[in-house]
Amino acid sequence: MMSDFPPSEGLTTERITTLVDGIFAIVLTLLILDLRAPSAANQSELLARLRDLTPQIISFLVSFAILGVFWYGHRMEMHWIARSDRVHIGITLVFLLTISFVPFSASLLGKNQQLPIASLIYAGNLCLAGVMRLMHWVYATEGNRLTVPDLDSGTVRHVRRIFELVPILYIVAGAAAWISPSVAIILFVLIPILYVVPARQTRHLTSLGRYSPK
Repeated sequence: MMSDFPPSEGLTTERITTLVDGIFAIVLTLLILDLRAPSAANQSELLARLRDLTPQIISFLVSFAILGVFWYGHRMEMHWIARSDRVHIGITLVFLLTISFVPFSASLLGKNQQLPIASLIYAGNLCLAGVMRLMHWVYATEGNRLTVPDLDSGTVRHVRRIFELVPILYIVAGAAAWISPSVAIILFVLIPILYVVPARQTRHLTSLGRYSPK
């Protein structure tokens, strides 16, 4: 994305976007590597072993969707963020650190869904990722520090409210595992649905001709 600011007023964002895309691509790939195809002597044994893999498959699918949502959210943010600085880069790197940990926490959950602590660790990981994404947005938009000039305050507040809500929901999901691990999994599945309905920032981008949904 081309910056609307002269180079002297900040760093450009192209390499940040490239790094983020690359990390997400690697992390999404690592998720599937934890699933090992079983071998069996006959069909019934194979079906039984596939059934045993069901929790890990669910963990993979849920984690893939959640990471996809995080990537999409960052992609939408970068439509508004036109430049960068050292603090912004630092926040982005810590955000990527939390994202890079997801394959481990997802694997832990997939292999131990019956143990509440596994759900709590997974939820904590996603909560930290959500907190870092919130910090990323707040820092960039405060006083239009790093954003394009046409970003209105209403959109800033709307996106911030969503980003504040998501970490809380993940903590609730993790806590729910102490009541029922199945409830926690259902909540992990439902949280990304918040992004299915076109968000205000997407509609605003469309009205400005900067985003054209396919």
